[in-house]
Amino acid sequence: MKKLLASVGFLLLSFSLFAVDVNKGELESAQTDSIMFENYGGPHAVIETADAIMGIGSNLGRQVAADVENPLSVEPYSKYSLYHVVGGEGEKGLDADILFLNQTAGVDHINNLRRIVTGFLMAAYGYSREDSETLAVFITVYNAVYRGQLSAFSSKYKAAVLTYLTEDSVGLSTNWEEWAGKTQIVIPLGALAEGTASVETSEISDDKVIEALRSEEDKNVEVREKMADIKEKEAGDASEKAKTAQKEAAQEKKEGKKAEAAESAKESEKQQKIADRKNDEVKSEREQIEKDKAEVKKEKAGESQKYLTSLFIVDEKHKLYSLMTVNPQTGEIVKKSSIKQIREKTIYPVAEGFVAVCGVDDGHSAVKLCLVDSETLEIKKQSDETLSDDSSLLQAGDAYYVIIVENGKNYLAAFDKNLTLKKKSDVAINGASPLNFYSEGILVTDEKGKPVLLALPNLNSVWQ
Repeated sequence: MKKLLASVGFLLLSFSLFAVDVNKGELESAQTDSIMFENYGGPHAVIETADAIMGIGSNLGRQVAADVENPLSVEPYSKYSLYHVVGGEGEKGLDADILFLNQTAGVDHINNLRRIVTGFLMAAYGYSREDSETLAVFITVYNAVYRGQLSAFSSKYKAAVLTYLTEDSVGLSTNWEEWAGKTQIVIPLGALAEGTASVETSEISDDKVIEALRSEEDKNVEVREKMADIKEKEAGDASEKAKTAQKEAAQEKKEGKKAEAAESAKESEKQQKIADRKNDEVKSEREQIEKDKAEVKKEKAGESQKYLTSLFIVDEKHKLYSLMTVNPQTGEIVKKSSIKQIREKTIYPVAEGFVAVCGVDDGHSAVKLCLVDSETLEIKKQSDETLSDDSSLLQAGDAYYVIIVENGKNYLAAFDKNLTLKKKSDVAINGASPLNFYSEGILVTDEKGKPVLLALPNLNSVWQ
């Protein structure tokens, strides 16, 4: 794993001149061959659990599971709607489930969107959680690859499916800001029979999708192996169905049921073709995966470069910053954080990453004390408490000091490295107060504009 050398601390604004050279052209061109989802990276005003987010999909899926052979509209006027579209019997093309992210949908990270899809697949079609998570990755990449390409869907899906799709919304944008009200996630379905259905895995893992996955640094070998496992199970199931139908054909022939025997023989041939096709896909993909594993291993063996991670300005007007990791030898951008709302030019390195003040007070986000992972540059944890918009950040010893908001008042607060609130001042202070550290305590401005000295470690006022 690459070693990240943290070049952080009290950064001068003039240092952002380096960012002018690299954060426009190079950021836009970095990893353009892959599907890179741009997620909301800041803290949230309200945090939902992973299970609650999966529950959104589960609720949609349970209603589909009740009758998979017939078309169904599920919660068409909610934040998330699902259209189970079944075309005419015998019609060429694929049936589909279409997940609409409506105007009020709040999902803003690809991981959470995949949780919704995972919950849906588990409830609707009985996939295991692991298989559902694998399918969710492929479904989202598939929809990103074919975003806005209505013609690509027109050539593969039944007419009934196409009536729901529009060119400006079909598929999935890589930018979360374009999801709500502008997203139609298409989930292709295999043949519906005897009250069962499944995702058409060959469609969501076509050459373009595989190439998008392979363009990542790790070539996504793990999730591709899991897809190969799913296809192997599908091949095995189809092979068993072929054998069963073949036996039925033989028995019906003995009984003189020529028409029935012919149908069973036809079904046996159909299932065997599916099994052969899936096995061929698995063989080809596993061969490529082994080659990719060797290439990734070789690249990792040669990695010894230390990189620099630091702050760069992204919004000069509002004084908001982001983190980037760069190669000090070439200036190449190795990693770009999705967090674009770091409020201070001061961040502090800890074992798990960096402590920073992040967010904006806009309802969706909130100003929080955040722990940013040093590898992913994503928020790993955020404080429960909300901070003043103008809060400074000060480290002294093992504590991190910021100004929190509580019942409309501002207080100096001390947090540990796990972002747990340890102490709070006994007097209210100005939300924009500088935090001046002395051996006697922290000198701040109270809400009336007067100086107040707060003793350490309890943050009680020295001057009564």
